[in-house]
Amino acid sequence: MKNFLIAFLVFLVWSFFGLWLYSWLQPSVSQDSDETAVTTPIKDSSSSQVDEPLQIDESNGLYENEVDSLSLVENVEDPVNNIETPSGLKASTPSGDLVFLYPKGITITKNLAQVTIDPSLLDFKYKLNTYLIEHPNEELHIASLYSASENIVSPNLGFQRAKNIENTLIETGINPERLVIKPVIREIDFDAFGKYSNGISFVFQPLDTARIAARKLAIPETTVLYPKIVNNEIFVNPALEGILEEVKTAVARNPDLKIEVIGHTDNVGNANDNYLLALKHARQVRWYLVTKGKLDRKQVIAKSKGESESIASNKTERGRFLNRRIEIKYITN
Repeated sequence: MKNFLIAFLVFLVWSFFGLWLYSWLQPSVSQDSDETAVTTPIKDSSSSQVDEPLQIDESNGLYENEVDSLSLVENVEDPVNNIETPSGLKASTPSGDLVFLYPKGITITKNLAQVTIDPSLLDFKYKLNTYLIEHPNEELHIASLYSASENIVSPNLGFQRAKNIENTLIETGINPERLVIKPVIREIDFDAFGKYSNGISFVFQPLDTARIAARKLAIPETTVLYPKIVNNEIFVNPALEGILEEVKTAVARNPDLKIEVIGHTDNVGNANDNYLLALKHARQVRWYLVTKGKLDRKQVIAKSKGESESIASNKTERGRFLNRRIEIKYITN
């Protein structure tokens, strides 16, 4: 019994000593640390406030709540001003305000000049035209991307893509004098199919009257056309269609231009017959330009040089082919 009591007392002494040592080793928690503790708020499920979905006004391509919605759109670098802007097809004013913003953009394809315009974007050209009508002292810059990783061509793919857009805008009724092409080279993240959905953007700028004056004085160089000829008749081919677009653009920029369509032949056959044949071909091309380009008949003149101005030897088939040509020459008053 005595040994039990001694063991029990020793147990108690060591127990108290252990508790004291444990309490002494624990760090103290100050009042300041309680006040700076970070807590996670719990949302009140009974709240009546509901987050509204992003609303898109599809009638004009603009977000209804422009300031809030723009922060929700993926940002890309502005190719003109080198700043972060919303992705999608956009047009901005000289001060940087948005004229419109579509969720989708104009798609470009790697190594190709073609552009793809989604059906939801088809009215963008009318909005641009309306803005230019309402702001006669501004011009429209077409910013078109191309990459150093793409094929090297002349003119560059950025210019060619913008040219396609320019032609669309001219057909809408926009004066070509108020359109400026701005190719922009930068790295482009083409997808697995070689597509990039934000290749074109628009920026309005103050009208550059000096540029317009210089542009009016610029006369296109003489263009050589090798038409498709079957049984001595001219047939429409891509080369002739390209000449039509070139002539229409030149006349739109300078309405006082005169166009000479000059026919040439090789020296096979009678010289007089060749003169008449070349004149026949020139008149056929003239008729095509006047009717399809809606040009003034007095503005386009058909002429013939026959076989008199060869540019290659008529002794070879290749040389004779080069001599059978149509020249488009631009004349100013």
